[in-house]
Amino acid sequence: MHHTSGPTTLRRLHPDDLRAFQAYRRDPVVAQFQGWEAVDDAQATGFLRAVAQMTPLLQPGQWAQIAIADSATDALLGDLGLHLSTDGTEAELGITLARDAQGAGHATRAVQMATTLIFDQSRAQRITYWTDARNAPARRLATRTGFTFHKLIVTDGVEEAFHTLPRPTA
Repeated sequence: MHHTSGPTTLRRLHPDDLRAFQAYRRDPVVAQFQGWEAVDDAQATGFLRAVAQMTPLLQPGQWAQIAIADSATDALLGDLGLHLSTDGTEAELGITLARDAQGAGHATRAVQMATTLIFDQSRAQRITYWTDARNAPARRLATRTGFTFHKLIVTDGVEEAFHTLPRPTA
């Protein structure tokens, strides 16, 4: 699985990504608005092995994690979490990008490629995108990639912005 747009590629994560994966996942600036916790190298390696072997990529009721990479060097820049609802009619997207890769358009291209992938390979009628309400760059990313903001919702004491993107009509 490789999807490329200019300098950005989506591909499977693999154990060779460990160093870069751990570097941005342990960066407190990157992690501050994320719902995941940093893990040790053994746990991260196990995770990378598991997601590398997930077939098919979009399985109802499951999260899939895919790499955002530099298309010239294949260096890991971040990752996307994709979740397909149990009935397959809705998908959720989340994104993490290394601090030094931010601001270069990688997130925009990655989200655009991911939404195309979801609509091409599933029957999802819409994609949802949640972000911490304080994360202004992530909220701008949602708008820039065609998502519509709906409302703020407090979940576990955190105010989150809820966005959706409907399946394009022919």
